[in-house]
Amino acid sequence: MTRVALLFGGTSTEHDISCRSAQNVIAALGDRFELVLVGITREGRWLVCPPGTDPCDPVWEAPADPVPAAPVPGSGLVALGGDARPLAVDVALPVLHGQGGEDGTVQGALELAGVPYVGCGVMASAVCMDKDAAHRLAAASGVRSPRCAVVRRSAPAGAGRAAVDEVGGYPVFVKPARGGSSIGVARATDDASFDAALEAALALDEKVAVEEAITGVEVGCAVTGDAVRGTRMGAVDEIVVGASGMFAIHLEKDPTANTQLRCPAELPDDVLARVRAAGTAVYEALGCEGLARVDLFVTPEGEVVFNEVNTMPGLTVYSRFPQMMRVAGHDLGDVLAGLIKDRLARD
Repeated sequence: MTRVALLFGGTSTEHDISCRSAQNVIAALGDRFELVLVGITREGRWLVCPPGTDPCDPVWEAPADPVPAAPVPGSGLVALGGDARPLAVDVALPVLHGQGGEDGTVQGALELAGVPYVGCGVMASAVCMDKDAAHRLAAASGVRSPRCAVVRRSAPAGAGRAAVDEVGGYPVFVKPARGGSSIGVARATDDASFDAALEAALALDEKVAVEEAITGVEVGCAVTGDAVRGTRMGAVDEIVVGASGMFAIHLEKDPTANTQLRCPAELPDDVLARVRAAGTAVYEALGCEGLARVDLFVTPEGEVVFNEVNTMPGLTVYSRFPQMMRVAGHDLGDVLAGLIKDRLARD
């Protein structure tokens, strides 16, 4: 039976979400593969978890008898300690979100170790994590992107306000430039709210993106495959935001607390066609492969505007990617199993 290393946890602020994604992946894949669970603690330690481990039970992060692991260049994934041994996996599935997992670092380590993995490669992972770089490449592919200016932690006083002027004034969105989600994202409408948003974002990342605020509906495209072998897309979804005016992610206790997710999106056919075309164009332009979720805006005038790409979208029971695939008739287990088999067929 094919041995799949399921990597989960990680050092980012999305550690808990990664564990919930892994929990759902285990349920979705069932007995199709032999899963080798490798948890990455909040401090960055890689640990081999025994079969039957629940990724959402924090006991795995501090076991009585830990078995450390690491990707070793030229030797694959190795269980370390006094009795070091190769884990002998056929492929890795890194269900990791945010920095230190979705940004190309883990992907690079796996490549050096010679372990094939499912998902976007080093370049696409790194570029999609950087909102400024992703916007530039998306725009070069012909997809409209918000005006964006970058403020660094080392910038002189006044650089933030200059960035606001550069993108056309308030309102603006202030985002950690290398974040994998809406954590740390705020909408600023005046100097006071901007200063607070900038301070909060700089606490998470030394590079912050100040973006033109696009008025419109946010939509998502769940995409699998690659530009060479072809891509497939799930149903387009649509986010209806509540009174707060902001979409808050990962509302596991009450997923519809401030939003309504419509899947499929209730948009005219011609608009949906443009959304699908833009989602595919961005996915291919940024070099994505395996799976990703491309997020876009649709303005009241029907213009499609790029927002961001999640190269390892949430895979929890309430996440958007599995829902978009399910509405299109594709079970998450079937999708992941197909991606694993496709990845192994390439070697």
